Amino acid sequence: MKTLIISALVSLTLTAGCSKKSGSCEEVFDHTVSLLPDGMKDQVASQKEAAIAKCEKASPEARKCALDASSFDDLMKCPKK
Repeated sequence: MKTLIISALVSLTLTAGCSKKSGSCEEVFDHTVSLLPDGMKDQVASQKEAAIAKCEKASPEARKCALDASSFDDLMKCPKK
């Protein structure tokens, strides 16, 4: 259950994390995955296409926040829209 909740939060963060202005969605996805705990990386990586598709709809503030995050905690503080 804990993994499911964290996975949902990460998905929302990935949604908030990409833009051509703030870096490509591919870059944001890679950066976001690099901040995840090791046990979650494979699970999130399997959802890459969906996360990148969602990321293109995010606000500029959310995208920048995700790219600027230096830890998983920072990432969780980013706006989700």
